[in-house]
Amino acid sequence: RAQALEILNRACAACHNATNPQGNFATINNVEDMIASHRYIIPGSPETSLLFKKLAPTGNMPPNGSLKAEETEILRKWIAGMAVTTNKPLLESQVIALIRTDLENQVAAGQAKSMRYFSLHVQNNLNNTPESLNLLRLAFKKTINYLSKSPQIVAAVPIDAQKLVYRLNLDDLGINAAIFDAVVKDFYPFAQNLVAIGSNTASRRVADDHLFNKQEIGVDTYLLRLDWFAATASLPIPYARLLELGATEGELTAQLGINLIQNIVDKKVIRSGFKNSNVSTQNRMIERHTQKNGLSFWLSYDFASSENKGNIFALPLGPAGIGQDAKAFAHDGGEAIFQLPNGLFGFYLLNAAGTALDKGPTSIVKQSNAPAEFLSAIVNGMSCMSCHNQGLLYKKDEIRPFLQAGSVGFSREELTAATDLYPDAAVFKATMDKDNALYIRATKELGVDPNLPDPVNNAFRYYNRALTKIDVREELGISDAALTDLLTLEPFKSSWSPLRTGTGFIKRDEFNTLLAEALELSKPEVQTIAPVLGDFLVTVGCMFANPLQMDDCLIK
Repeated sequence: RAQALEILNRACAACHNATNPQGNFATINNVEDMIASHRYIIPGSPETSLLFKKLAPTGNMPPNGSLKAEETEILRKWIAGMAVTTNKPLLESQVIALIRTDLENQVAAGQAKSMRYFSLHVQNNLNNTPESLNLLRLAFKKTINYLSKSPQIVAAVPIDAQKLVYRLNLDDLGINAAIFDAVVKDFYPFAQNLVAIGSNTASRRVADDHLFNKQEIGVDTYLLRLDWFAATASLPIPYARLLELGATEGELTAQLGINLIQNIVDKKVIRSGFKNSNVSTQNRMIERHTQKNGLSFWLSYDFASSENKGNIFALPLGPAGIGQDAKAFAHDGGEAIFQLPNGLFGFYLLNAAGTALDKGPTSIVKQSNAPAEFLSAIVNGMSCMSCHNQGLLYKKDEIRPFLQAGSVGFSREELTAATDLYPDAAVFKATMDKDNALYIRATKELGVDPNLPDPVNNAFRYYNRALTKIDVREELGISDAALTDLLTLEPFKSSWSPLRTGTGFIKRDEFNTLLAEALELSKPEVQTIAPVLGDFLVTVGCMFANPLQMDDCLIK
């Protein structure tokens, strides 16, 4: 393994890393991601692993010439020697039956109405490694707790021995069930109703179990794919609705009991201003407020330019309205990071007027390690979780020492107001460290290592990966022969043509668009339920269509 990784790092990592994802392949240093892709590495089978097939002379990698024969052989033996995990397949009918058995106990306890279930059975049937399944479980756990209003870290409860089906009590998270169900109804692309087919005993049993579950919980869609939830509930529109963020900064701060302008006037904030941040080459300022529950609320002021009204060194006393308008900057947008009751963070992107944004304009802020679909944009929710995986990011204040070095053009009153707002660097850092201590304690209880890549970001990449014929077969829940027959029919023959070779793949949106039609033809016991607003899928096209909002990412 060590030799193989050294070869990959030397020959491939320069072009296939998070900051330089040539060919949309950025995981050369992440073996688990390559295995989870079901394309780049297929344990035990180097000949079908894209990583090995791409090697020259049969392939075209590395572009600067073939590896030495002995290096190629090291990689071949490494992949061939990987343990092949054989999971016990789980049928959809078994999942429904498991839920009924578990739900009968919840009915007896009077708690059925707040229960929702999440499944990994599709991913398990794809023979994912235990490690990749655990990464999805961790992404799910992180997602639900980033949507929580509870002061406690909450864990969903597995209801089967393989830990593939989970029960979640929405009341434990403080999530409004009506809002949760509305989000699912609007966006979930895999919603189904199961009906009996003639006198078929098996289909009748499944239909009966399904009807019991629906009636006792009180919703049509009580079961969600875990991978979809982790990859989608953390995206801006579902995220904002589930966390009830509101459409404006004023709505959010009213919920949290914060008066931004009054706090500045009353000197109840501290600030740090600096020239270059991690996400922008322009000036930036961060400011701490306190919520009514005593937890932190951090607000950034971001600028399209560091000149004129964006020069926070000459104009450090904004925004307008605090009584120092002569020295008030004018910002172009920002980000709010507020501590949740459980110690984790909530996120909110906004423009200068305080209106919520789905994503930050790339002319002001960018992220370098975003999934390829994001086009370097920072999207609310997921991007913020990933960027702040280690907590709040400290930047030393440069304004206080700038003013102390020579405050020409400032009155005594203005200078006093500025030094009150921008404390000594040690005071500022100590305050941020205290907030981060709550966050780190929460992540430890959550089981997330903040020094490792964000599991929610990984879950997004997994769900949105290119799908092979095996992936499509298992997602549809049909046999290989049935899928082969389906691929002889239009529109599948054309739209899914790469699958006919057995080694090709299709994109997630190409699959989801024809999902309902495929199930209608191949599984008469399944009645699909289309999402009301549409399947919320991030693609390069929808991200390019609108610089600030993501309404175009709805596939109807």
